[in-house]
Amino acid sequence: MPSLIRTVSALMFCGIFVPAVLAQDNCTHPRMISVIGTAEIKLPPDQVRLTLGIDSHDKELVVAKASNDQRLKKLMTLAHAARVEAKNIQTSALTMGPEYSDEKIPKLLGYQVSQTLTVTLTDLSKYEDLMTSFLKAGVNRVDGADFLLADPKKYREEARLKAVRVAREKANTMAAELGQTLGKPWEVTEETDADTPYLNANTRIPMMHFQMPMQQEEPTIAGGEVTVRATVRASFQLE
Repeated sequence: MPSLIRTVSALMFCGIFVPAVLAQDNCTHPRMISVIGTAEIKLPPDQVRLTLGIDSHDKELVVAKASNDQRLKKLMTLAHAARVEAKNIQTSALTMGPEYSDEKIPKLLGYQVSQTLTVTLTDLSKYEDLMTSFLKAGVNRVDGADFLLADPKKYREEARLKAVRVAREKANTMAAELGQTLGKPWEVTEETDADTPYLNANTRIPMMHFQMPMQQEEPTIAGGEVTVRATVRASFQLE
């Protein structure tokens, strides 16, 4: 009787163990190699976005606002005269408030009215003359001048495909060094830069501080290059 019990126990153990081993073999993780591919495309910018500020001060709020509006209208007239499209001219960030002295008991000095005008130029050759005209018309702040690509989408696609090729070439090189053969792709994902919404493509390059030229003989801007970047993470099976 004890012998029979031992035989039945052994058969039950084998019945449990063998399927477990087979299941483990079937779920074995494939041999893979994972790499990151990055590609960049450098291009000259084809437009520049100017962010201009107008600050007006007066003891009367109504007067300060009227002065600000008058100067803003001059800027918009100049932009239209330079054939800048209406969609590329935008006003924003209107603020109005009192100004006080720094004394222990502050005194009301008057009021300040500030407004921002954004103008996007698609013809960079107009930058010099138009910026000078803007400054003469009453701009007292240049908050930014960003060189951009008007249509970065097609360049993003080109950079993405180039990044995939870079990843595959890197994986091939690594596999060959290990004496392996690269097989089918297992997974491919694109990584985006957290700082710039997907376009890191960075299509934004801050420009140097603008100085109004007294006599313009040479250009005072250099757009440089805009960098469109793409990064992919790829995994390949090894054969």
